[in-house]
Amino acid sequence: MPMPAPTVRFACPLLLGLALALGACSSQPDKDEPPFISTQTYLKSAYTAPQHFKFASFDTRWAWGGQQQDGQRPGAPEQGKHEVDLSLLVPEGVKNVPVIIYLPGLGEGANGGELWRQTWADAGYAVLSIQATRDNASIYNSSNARDGAFRTIAANAFAEAPAANRVAEVNRILSEARRRGQAGEAGFAALDTSKVAVAGFDLGAQTAAALAGERQPGQPRPVDWKPLATILLSPYVPGGVDDRRYSQIDSPLLAVTGPMDEDPFSWIASAQQRFALFRGLSHDGYQLTLNDATHTVLSGTIAKVDKSDKKPRGGEDDPSGPNRRPGRPANPGFDARQAGSVAAVTIAFLDARLKQSATAQQWLDDKAQNWLAPVGGLQRK
Repeated sequence: MPMPAPTVRFACPLLLGLALALGACSSQPDKDEPPFISTQTYLKSAYTAPQHFKFASFDTRWAWGGQQQDGQRPGAPEQGKHEVDLSLLVPEGVKNVPVIIYLPGLGEGANGGELWRQTWADAGYAVLSIQATRDNASIYNSSNARDGAFRTIAANAFAEAPAANRVAEVNRILSEARRRGQAGEAGFAALDTSKVAVAGFDLGAQTAAALAGERQPGQPRPVDWKPLATILLSPYVPGGVDDRRYSQIDSPLLAVTGPMDEDPFSWIASAQQRFALFRGLSHDGYQLTLNDATHTVLSGTIAKVDKSDKKPRGGEDDPSGPNRRPGRPANPGFDARQAGSVAAVTIAFLDARLKQSATAQQWLDDKAQNWLAPVGGLQRK
């Protein structure tokens, strides 16, 4: 099935006040958003891409496999069927565009992480977001969600077999994207699939780390290609694992986390666990630590809070007490200055690794640490 015609063309890709602070747009921030004056001042010394692009957006769903089993009730999920939503952003007017595969968090759709995806597309990268329908917002309609059993939802999603399944899906989709590009299909023809980075948030970070080579010593890589760069937003680090698995990562890596990066599903016991991945890296890694960045900020997904729905709903796995919205874990507010730090550092990292920009590398090595001092820090291995 070919990609549909582009649904949106962005002339002003960065969002609201953060976009204003980065100098990409002239729009005024929404009156319900926090003030952005300090953000503007802070971002004056941020790394920015040397060129900005308009970009087209394509959205579709791919499905394959699956068969109805004997005695299976009508409408029940088919065994072995894969349904995956794709959202592709492609800069206009350029060819041979490096590709970032973006993998959203648990409970998000392929349109999640819009701030990061649009920021990277604005900087000249094609961004292919991939999310299986089983991992999107449909999880909030489950009986576990109604009971507040978010730990159970997370345990099922982060388990070994589903994780391997997601890696295989990404590998298949990349191969298909490459084939369609070679055939000249709109939305794929401009992609340079020999220059691929992966980025993931939350559940997507688990998949991205596996694609980057995370595995137990002695195990083979799960795919036969290696990302030229990997970005892990809120790295997945479960308790009780052998930290040597992180030394197997052989892709240049940027981990982004902080002490406020608490798991809304309560599956990761402490934000401090997430730092173990960077400690375990053997080489060519960065860790951006942001003092006040919440899990919501790191998602790059900005949504209006539904102020009318504040009914208490209990449950033994309730991560935030009686004021949690029914059917969903807690979702703290968005901080534009923290998000601006993520945008600047990730663009510099991508430019240094995928475009071999000496300017970006120099900014990372000589300027980033001092610039980040008011909000966090950057470590390198």
